[in-house]
Amino acid sequence: MTSIDLAGVVALVTGSSRGVGAATARALGRAGARVAVNYVRDEAAARAVAAAIEADGGPPPIVVRADVGDEESRRRLHREVAERLGPPLILVSNAATDQRNPFDEPDDRAFLARWRTTMAVNLEAAAHLALIALPAMRAARFGRIVVVASRSAFRAETDHPDYAVSKAGLVNLARCLARAEGPNGITSNAVCPGWVDTDKVRETLAVRGEAIRAEIPLGRVATPEDVAGAVLFLASPLGSYCNGVAIPLNGGSYLH
Repeated sequence: MTSIDLAGVVALVTGSSRGVGAATARALGRAGARVAVNYVRDEAAARAVAAAIEADGGPPPIVVRADVGDEESRRRLHREVAERLGPPLILVSNAATDQRNPFDEPDDRAFLARWRTTMAVNLEAAAHLALIALPAMRAARFGRIVVVASRSAFRAETDHPDYAVSKAGLVNLARCLARAEGPNGITSNAVCPGWVDTDKVRETLAVRGEAIRAEIPLGRVATPEDVAGAVLFLASPLGSYCNGVAIPLNGGSYLH
C-alpha cells in the first residue's frame, strides 16, 4: 500500500474551519504536514479542526484568523504562518463567498459591491497569497499550489454570475502559475467540485436533494473528504507530474 508522506512540509489552507477546507486540513495533517488552519469568524470551529488534526496523529497545527478578502490581512496571514511554522510550501486557496447577484439587480451599486467582494475573496486572494508564497517556494525548488474552483467555472450561472466568473478565473490562474513556475519546481492545479455535502448547502439538499442526485451518475453528492482526497493527491509526490490541470469532482454530472 502506498502512503503519502508530507512530514515537515508547511501547509496553509484558507477557509479551513469547516467543510472542504476542514477536511483538507485534516487530510494534510494526517500525511504529516504542519498545517495552518485559517478562519475568519468561527474560532471555536477552527480550534476543533486543529484538535482533530492532533487526534488523527498529525503534528500540532496553528490557528490563524484572517479575512482573505482584505489585502493587509493576507499579508499578516502569510507572515504569521511563516514566523510560527515556516514558509508554506503547500498553499490551498479554498476560502470562498457566494451570494445571489443576478443581472436584473436594479441597484448597480449593490451589484458592484457584491461582485467586488466575491472577486476579492475568491480570486484576488488566491493570486495574492500565491505571489507572497512564491519566493520561498522558488528557494526550496518545491511548491504545491491548489485552488478550489467549482463546476461553476464551466457553466453559466445566471443567479450567481460573479461566483462563476471567479471560479473560472481560478482555473486559469492555476494554469498561468503552472506555466510560469513549473521550471522552479512548483506545480499549480485546480479542483472543481460540483455539489458537496457541507453545512452551506445542506438546506438546499434537503429540499432538492433527490433531483440533484438524479443528475449524478454516481447517485450521491460529494463529501468534503472526496474533495480533500484530490487536493492531497495534488500536494503529494503521487501528483508531482500534474501541473495546470483542473480535476472535475462532480460524479459525472457535468462532462466537458
